[in-house]
Amino acid sequence: MDFLKILKSFEEFIYEAVTWLVFFPRTLWRVVRHPVRMAAYADRELGDPLNEQFKDGLSPPLFLLLAVLIAHAVEIGLHAQMPEERNRLAHMVFGSEQNLLIYRTITFGIWPLIASLYFLGRQGTSIDRETLRRPFYVQCYLAAPFAIVLSTGAALIRHAGTAIPAIGLAMMAVACAWYVAVQAQWLHFALALPWWRTFAA
Repeated sequence: MDFLKILKSFEEFIYEAVTWLVFFPRTLWRVVRHPVRMAAYADRELGDPLNEQFKDGLSPPLFLLLAVLIAHAVEIGLHAQMPEERNRLAHMVFGSEQNLLIYRTITFGIWPLIASLYFLGRQGTSIDRETLRRPFYVQCYLAAPFAIVLSTGAALIRHAGTAIPAIGLAMMAVACAWYVAVQAQWLHFALALPWWRTFAA
């Protein structure tokens, strides 16, 4: 009986993992094309029962995690040089693929967290696990394309090719400009702030 449960769980995992091949690019395209609309979609989906949420896309934290994994895979494919391990902390982070992935996941997770805390602070809402969840999920959607392009650009800068570092620098600039513009647009929509204040934020 336990074996059948394990087999059933494995079947579900295989199906879920394979569907990522469909829903990741679809979700990525939708976020890049309509970021504020997808932010509203994430907020709306969290109001549905748990088994009904994000049926036509990926849940935002999973989407961000997969974005970090894809960016890491691109870096491996480019054979980008890792920064020099100048101290014990750098050795711990860059010394293994697992530690580097954990570090990057946490790093790109901090961006949604900071934006969520700012949003709740502007609203005057008390911060707890439930109030933080909605803006954090919204922000995970917005951070994922930023993570892919920024990480890929950084990998290109560390690549040995002559023209590639310039392309990487351009990609990082585009990623930052897109992220700032999207954040300003979201804050303008969600908090009804004037544009100058959203860009300042």
